Amino acid sequence: MPNEPIKPEQTINEDEISLMDLVAVLAKRWKFIFFSTLIAAILILSYSVYTKKAAPDAPLNKLPNVYKPEVIVRLQESSNSSSSLQSLLSSSDLGALSGLVGGGSSGPSNAELAQALIKGNTIADQIAEEFNFIELFQIEKNPVSSCRRIFQENLTTDYDSATGFLKIGFEQTDPIFATEVVNRSLELLEDRFRGLTMENIITKKAFLGERLAEQETAMDLSQDKLIEFQKTYGIVDIESQTEAQITEITALNSDLIQQEVELKNLLERRRDDDPQVKRLENDIKALRQLLDAKTTGFQDFSSTSDYIPQNKLPELAAIYARLQQETTMQTQLFISFKGQLEAVRLEEADNSKQFQIIERAEVPELKAKPSRAKICMIVTIAVVFLAIFISFIMEYAARIKADPVESKKLEEIKKSLSFRK
Repeated sequence: MPNEPIKPEQTINEDEISLMDLVAVLAKRWKFIFFSTLIAAILILSYSVYTKKAAPDAPLNKLPNVYKPEVIVRLQESSNSSSSLQSLLSSSDLGALSGLVGGGSSGPSNAELAQALIKGNTIADQIAEEFNFIELFQIEKNPVSSCRRIFQENLTTDYDSATGFLKIGFEQTDPIFATEVVNRSLELLEDRFRGLTMENIITKKAFLGERLAEQETAMDLSQDKLIEFQKTYGIVDIESQTEAQITEITALNSDLIQQEVELKNLLERRRDDDPQVKRLENDIKALRQLLDAKTTGFQDFSSTSDYIPQNKLPELAAIYARLQQETTMQTQLFISFKGQLEAVRLEEADNSKQFQIIERAEVPELKAKPSRAKICMIVTIAVVFLAIFISFIMEYAARIKADPVESKKLEEIKKSLSFRK
């Protein structure tokens, strides 16, 4: 038989779920969905009203009012002395040293330090002891760990890097108790913070004092080497001295050439033993000796002469430049460490700006949580979807029972899962 065209009805999958079937199920089970949602809404609303009126420590009150008083602290970073040293070095001719001095990690910021301290065990243990957490929260097992956990779980911190403000709060059902705890925590934090920062300043000051003394010794030593070198070779300004010596040697060479030409002309007219010839030969000999001395150095008075031999000029210029650079570097480092020490002394005199209390906690009049209206809405919506889901399950179970084949399969499954043989 020729292939017959497939009708549109035949392309429909028998297992495909129809939208009308879904609507039909909802229409059939609307009473179950409606009344289930209504009952759940009434119950959650009633429970919310109960939790609002009941005492916070009531056994059935799982949604008591929670209050969160907050304190605000402004944390200002101290002037980093290593960064000031780097700026001094980079502004001078020793920028390469900026990566070697003070170039390490700067350590934790004041904000990180404050948050670590407030969440640490030291403050938690002292708060738990002063406010008697063990009796207040009826702790029986692991009292130390439990007290720390209660304090740290109810403590909140929020740092704003743009303003430098750190908010510290404490959540509890008793607003007065929470306010006292957070204010006392602030006092303990301030004491620990100032103690640690002052200890850091004192340590830094001692280190810089030692380093400054060492640097002063190194600077004096480099200056002494430079001065001794200048005295030995009679150097005041090696560039101008070198230029003057080159000009002088050039002039002497010119005189020597002229006298040698004059001697040659004179020998053509006179004998070798002529007094004028002898005098001119002696002058030429003396001039050559002077040129040799200026080139290689005076043998008898080299240690006291202020004249630099020409053949030693390159080597002496290199040594002089190295000594001068070493002296300049040591001097710049001395100035930089001295500036650091002065900065630390100023920081020691007034470190109150690093930790400033902006606002202390007041007893809050409004609760921080829970939002009972939001909870009621979420529970009601969840029950609606749960009721719809159960409705489809009920409809599916009813259809299985109505179908003999599927019903038989269901009975076999029950028998297989049953413990009875």
